[in-house]
Amino acid sequence: MKQAEQVKIVSLPDEIRPFELAGDCNIRNAADIAERLQQRTGDILIDARGLTGVDVAVLQLLVSARKSTAARGCSMRVVAESAGTLRTAVDRAGLGSTFRDVLVPDLP
Repeated sequence: MKQAEQVKIVSLPDEIRPFELAGDCNIRNAADIAERLQQRTGDILIDARGLTGVDVAVLQLLVSARKSTAARGCSMRVVAESAGTLRTAVDRAGLGSTFRDVLVPDLP
């Protein structure tokens, strides 16, 4: 009988795993999102493709997270579809130039 191969399941550290924003993100859950973002210590990759709604409180949170991340010498990228919820909200809020270097169309 052949010995069964052992499988090791490895969990990715938060620094590598994308931070997912999905559903309706607004002022009601902004504090939870902020807390989770503050726990990240390195580069931040946010997957926002699952967003169905976002308000100005969350947009401000993302602006703040970008500034904090840059102050640590790290980068922040946000995956958002070109006509998706986040990009539409960013454009409507007049924040296109603020997010120009942050928004990317797909996961690296």
